[in-house]
Amino acid sequence: MEEPAVTIPCKVISVHPSFDTYGNEYVCVEFGVEARKPPTVMSLPANLPQEVSSFIVPLLSQIPKMMPQPKTYSKRLALYFTQEEWNRLPRKYQYGDEVEIRVLKDGTLNVILV
Repeated sequence: MEEPAVTIPCKVISVHPSFDTYGNEYVCVEFGVEARKPPTVMSLPANLPQEVSSFIVPLLSQIPKMMPQPKTYSKRLALYFTQEEWNRLPRKYQYGDEVEIRVLKDGTLNVILV
């Protein structure tokens, strides 16, 4: 097999029915990666004494870690299968399946269950 130009580790984040403008039904499989959250930015008043800020900043930085955060996923690829194509798949994609999307140098896409 040809060496992939890009490899994207993903999870199946959704499997649901979808319809086009003519009412044809498809099975949509969405692949995504866990979204990265930007760092939390905190600003304290400039006139705060050094002793207070050195005590408060470590405490404040721990608060986001204590709160449960639901995982958010960014979509990377969506495949739409007709009912006939879906029924011909030997193994159906399921929510949570881990896959590798490989983009080969010739533009070929491979979705490989890991």
